[in-house]
Amino acid sequence: MTTRTGTTLLTAALLAAGLTPLALAAPASAAAAKYADDFNGDGYRDLVLGDRSATVGGKSEAGAVVVVWGTSTGLDHGRRTVYTQNSPGIEGAAEARDHFGAKVTTADLNKDGYADVIVTSPGEKAGSRSGMFTVLWGAKSGLTKGSSYTMGGDDLFAKDVAVGDFNADGKLDVTAVGDNYVWFLRGPFTTSGSRGTATNLDPVDGEDIKPELVVSGKVTKDGTADFAVIGYDSDTWTNRVWFYRGGSTGPVRPPKKYGLPASSELVGSSAVIADFDKNGYGDLAVGVSRSGKGGAVHVLKGTSTGFGTSIKSISQDTAGVPGVRESGDYFGYDVSAGDTNGDGYPDLAVGVPNETLGSEVWRAGAVTVLRGGASGLTGANSRQYDYTTSGFTRPSDESDSWFGASVVLRDYNRDGRAELVAAAPEIGRLHFFPGTSSGPTGTGSTTLTVDDLGLGARPSFGATLSD
Repeated sequence: MTTRTGTTLLTAALLAAGLTPLALAAPASAAAAKYADDFNGDGYRDLVLGDRSATVGGKSEAGAVVVVWGTSTGLDHGRRTVYTQNSPGIEGAAEARDHFGAKVTTADLNKDGYADVIVTSPGEKAGSRSGMFTVLWGAKSGLTKGSSYTMGGDDLFAKDVAVGDFNADGKLDVTAVGDNYVWFLRGPFTTSGSRGTATNLDPVDGEDIKPELVVSGKVTKDGTADFAVIGYDSDTWTNRVWFYRGGSTGPVRPPKKYGLPASSELVGSSAVIADFDKNGYGDLAVGVSRSGKGGAVHVLKGTSTGFGTSIKSISQDTAGVPGVRESGDYFGYDVSAGDTNGDGYPDLAVGVPNETLGSEVWRAGAVTVLRGGASGLTGANSRQYDYTTSGFTRPSDESDSWFGASVVLRDYNRDGRAELVAAAPEIGRLHFFPGTSSGPTGTGSTTLTVDDLGLGARPSFGATLSD
């Protein structure tokens, strides 16, 4: 693999990729990374978007990552940078169907004061196998370098990744799931491309785990990061959650396991850990868009030893949740947690990309925001955002837009209330809803297109937002 450096080469690489080079003004001085998504250390959150479908240098579906840079007043839509595997300093080369940017997550992986982006490339060929993740390293001038990591013996390595200090040594680790394995890669990760040792945590008790998702967070009150793997147990023909508690010697094995409702199909699923009732324990919310009729969010309540055995399921049949539960709505296709109204409780944005609006607009999509509170997530006071929301400018091609296919809640302007960002990939748009004391609003909402983002004019894009 080759490594390239220099601003001039970045411009040349982007032009060769058919992408627009975008200017990045570096801050006068870097500060400590207060946020896991402040890539240039200026004290403001940045937005990262993965587009696995981007054509780069004539290579279809090679993939790209876009960063929209934060400022004291929130995201500056005029300051954006595109990164690909053809960008200088990033290991590898853009190839057809690498799908660079299929998943993106953020953390200050090497704790240098600059947040980094972990990017998956499930189509990347690694010998006879496939799958890779790349760390785009943060710096004062942005994401200037990228180190790639592969693991032999597993197909679709790093189809999903999660970050946390899982062995309480003060260094951040990475958990990566593939088609057949759960990998624990110890820190420290460095800009030179080194890392600690790797351990395969599967098989467990003879089970044959087929992982789909992995998500990290602090579930127990011991201060060590934990993670949950969501996948299919082919021995019992059931969908499960495996909970790995962090410990001084690494993730505790065997993991605790929990069943998901029998009607769940994990294609088109997502998950997040957040303390929705503020009792000190992280709860797991699993969005399963093919759960029963129309999809559902299944919530496993956090405890001192993992998750409780009971599951709260929330759907469009739940009291207070807008809409009607209909086959193919895909409620739960993507989820993201954040405090949307400043009451101190995390809320949950739920993507419903196949929602039909009235009898006219088929599969336009929607986002439902469920409120957190002392009782955890409920349907009370939840709201739906779609192309009929007051103050929102409706596109002319809203049918089949898949609005809500990817969502994120984040407080970019530091007013104590998370804004809602939602992708409509089938019409190539990214929508921004400001936060207020009553939650996100359509008033003052804005839109970026794939052309605006520097990804070239085309009708659709594989938008993935980092949670």
